[in-house]
Amino acid sequence: MSSQLYLGADVGGTALKYVLTDSRGEIQRQGEVATDPQSTAETIERLGHAVAPWRSALQGVGLACAGIVDPQAGTLGRAPNLPGWEDSDLTGAIGAVFDGLPVAVANDVNGALYGEYRSGAGRGADSLVMLALGTGVGGGILQDGHLVIGADCGAGEIGHMVLDLEGPPCPCGNLGCLEAWAGARGVVRAARERAAGEAATDAFRRLVTEQAEALTPRHLSELAAQGDPTAVALYHEVGRRLGQAVGNLVNVLNPDRVIIGGGLAAAAGLFLEVCREQAVGQILARAARQVPIVLAELGPHAAAVGAAWLAREVERID
Repeated sequence: MSSQLYLGADVGGTALKYVLTDSRGEIQRQGEVATDPQSTAETIERLGHAVAPWRSALQGVGLACAGIVDPQAGTLGRAPNLPGWEDSDLTGAIGAVFDGLPVAVANDVNGALYGEYRSGAGRGADSLVMLALGTGVGGGILQDGHLVIGADCGAGEIGHMVLDLEGPPCPCGNLGCLEAWAGARGVVRAARERAAGEAATDAFRRLVTEQAEALTPRHLSELAAQGDPTAVALYHEVGRRLGQAVGNLVNVLNPDRVIIGGGLAAAAGLFLEVCREQAVGQILARAARQVPIVLAELGPHAAAVGAAWLAREVERID
């Protein structure tokens, strides 16, 4: 194992995933520890114990976390999935365990975007947009090789781009956000609505009824992959709404590349072409219509890899 390692961690509601990377960003070791959703300090202490055998080789520590992260102050603001972490000093908690090491913190999707930029689907590009399709829809923006954080650390909330003022409700309280269609919760909601309609196939209606509260996008994508017309139409609507958002983003930001990641991207074969067609129809600049819309490459370790890179390149955060 390399004599110089960088620790990157991605904090989730139940588990913290971590990687140890070398100076080229390649993963040398990976693992996870349980997250204490009520205690930042306890969770970081667990991380410290897990990587103790490699402590002497560590050159920096990066941590990515869902919520409003201020990378300059090193703090976490609102964090609905980690109630005990809200308004906490992330840098201080990390420094208490990893004293003397450089520390970087980032929002989880920003971490994932930076990981893809340095080691994944964003290599070779300096301007990127990423959409992470999970329970909700996260987003990140990179311009000229720098993450765009925003004046109040709220930039990149792409999932809350309003696409229809009279659209379905979003958990954020607004109507018609991208997340209301392209997040897992939105897909399940839309499936239940379609199942109640007269046009739904018997197989689709039966699936929704039998799965009840256990219904997931995976159930629906498997049915769509079998060619069920109602399930296919459901995912085409996901693609159309995603393409609407991508088209808007390209018109505003003109990135080199758009990256689609997150768990729902596993079903990209059902919606990515529709997304591309919708986006191209909206993009104003002819050359920009050729923007590649690609799938993320790093999978569940993207944010941890990105956090490790940020620990090495703290000065690159804007």
